[in-house]
Amino acid sequence: QACLPRGIRSVLPMMLRGISPGSDVEVNSDAVRNDGHTGTSIFPDAMAMKEHMREQMTKPEYDVTNFYKTDGFCQWIARQSFFEKSTLSVIAANAVWIAVDTDYNNAEVLLDARPVFQIAEHFFCLYFLFEWTMRFGAFKSKWDCRRDGWFAFDSLLVGTMVIETWVMTAFLVVVGGGSGGGMGNASILRIARLLRLSRMARMARLLRAMPELLILIKGMMAAMRSVFFTLALLVLIIYVFGIAFTQLCADASCRKNFSGVLASLHMLLVNGALMDSLIDVIQPLQEAGIVFLMVFYLFLLFAALTIMNMLIGVICEVVSAVASTEREQMKLAEVREKIKELMLLGDSDGDEMISKDEFLNLLANSKAVAILTGVGVDVFNLVDFAGFFFDDDDKVLTFADLMNLVL
Repeated sequence: QACLPRGIRSVLPMMLRGISPGSDVEVNSDAVRNDGHTGTSIFPDAMAMKEHMREQMTKPEYDVTNFYKTDGFCQWIARQSFFEKSTLSVIAANAVWIAVDTDYNNAEVLLDARPVFQIAEHFFCLYFLFEWTMRFGAFKSKWDCRRDGWFAFDSLLVGTMVIETWVMTAFLVVVGGGSGGGMGNASILRIARLLRLSRMARMARLLRAMPELLILIKGMMAAMRSVFFTLALLVLIIYVFGIAFTQLCADASCRKNFSGVLASLHMLLVNGALMDSLIDVIQPLQEAGIVFLMVFYLFLLFAALTIMNMLIGVICEVVSAVASTEREQMKLAEVREKIKELMLLGDSDGDEMISKDEFLNLLANSKAVAILTGVGVDVFNLVDFAGFFFDDDDKVLTFADLMNLVL
């Protein structure tokens, strides 16, 4: 497309997808760009998020297995799907076991714990060390380990687990005993036991197996900007009414609940905006006078009934936009896999490029036509515009070029 005039480049992708220039689809796709926000809007836009995602999909996909060796036992284990599934199962079991250990293991150190707790701790430590060793041994260059965020994170967790389970236990054996040995204050040992809560962070890896939870978390992250400004408006209203009630109740019977600005803010937040035990606020205000009660009802109208419900609406809108983007991402991932099949079908010389002759042969392949039709490309228009894609016989299409063309 780079060889085409700008006007043709703008309408060519739409013609391939069967969209007429000037239609509403064209206007909507160009209306929003960048990171998901329209101008100064505080609400993320689904169209912009999808456009940004399409741009990212054309880039090479990160895969840690690209850094692995092509032969050897460690890389074979690390590439297996059962290895990943078994690791996720052990992570979930370890998370449950931490709760059991917290309730029923009263020993300050592992050396003083009952055998069942010692066996479980040694098993988890041994498995996670085995998993780390297999992944570490799979890397072709050990320096590439730092390029994988999950491996670096797991290295820290496994290191702390080995220190707590084996190094500290060995030290206690050497110095002569359990918690009464040379480790000092027992509170230090309790702090050391809290370090095992860091293992719970491993559960983030379970999100990859549960896309629905990942969508909710992404929605929460995307909604932070919108939620911040909504809560800022709520704080402003609470602050104004807090000062008003502090002054109004200075010489009234409701002074107990509004004795100062901070007390008024707390009362309005908990009992007003969150509507907890309203009778504790309404009854003293009713005794003080109808004016006090009407002011409080006005606050409820603004804070509890308007802003709090608006906050729920904001979160629902953002999560809906993120869910729509995730569905689009799944479709684009499917398209990406189809394009890889096209590259394998059309790349006859193995240079990972599509030349003009290879492109024309590709369009004559029934399997390639079925793939293009399956992702919504008008193959007949693609044939008509084939001459524009290759301004000379030497021009070739990369994977990103072919991906852009189909999208």
